[in-house]
Order: sequence, then C-alpha cells, then structure tokens
Amino acid sequence: MIRILTMIIVILILDHFINRYLIKKWDIQTSDLGLKYVNKLHKYGERILYLGSLIVLVIAVNDFPDLRIWVFISMAVLFAFRTIMKWTYAKENKTYLLNAVTCGLFIVSSFVYGFL
Repeated sequence: MIRILTMIIVILILDHFINRYLIKKWDIQTSDLGLKYVNKLHKYGERILYLGSLIVLVIAVNDFPDLRIWVFISMAVLFAFRTIMKWTYAKENKTYLLNAVTCGLFIVSSFVYGFL
C-alpha cells in the first residue's frame, strides 16, 4: 500500500512540473484547461471510466493485492480516453498534450510497480 501511495505522489509531482513546463513552452491558454468535456460521448465515457477506476481501486487494495497494478492501468486508460477525445475534437488548443503526459506517467508507473 505504501508503494502505491508513494508512486501516486511521485506521479502527481512529476505531472505538475511537466505540465507547467509544457504550458509555458507551447503557450497553452489556461482558460482552455477549464474546458472539461468536448461532447456527450466524452462526458459519459469519462464518468464510466472514473467509476470503473474507483471500483478497481477499492477491490484491488482491499481484496486482491496481486491486482494492484490495475490501479495504474485503469487510470492510464482514463487519461488515454481523455487524450483521444480532446485530440480528436479540440486539437487546436493543445490541452490533449497535458493529458497524454499524465497517461504516459501512469503507464510508466504500472511497469515500475510491476517490477518492484
């Protein structure tokens, strides 16, 4: 459990600094970050993935410690979905890059957690 919390804290810190760097480098408008959903498919798909991630988190942490890697994989799927939706429908504001970075961090952390 400590490993999961440590890795999530590291992901959040890395994500924060990388996103700040990308916002400055590519001049991503902060007003564009408030745009949460691009359409109804994005809205409901993300809600379903959030619910699925929460269920995976509760089950994996409480009952099945061998499946804790799915915590990172489910979050990576969520951010991959968000990246694809924003890239497809709102490509001009480049906020999909920030979600892609977060998705990549969760993928890397799933590999790291799998090898630890």
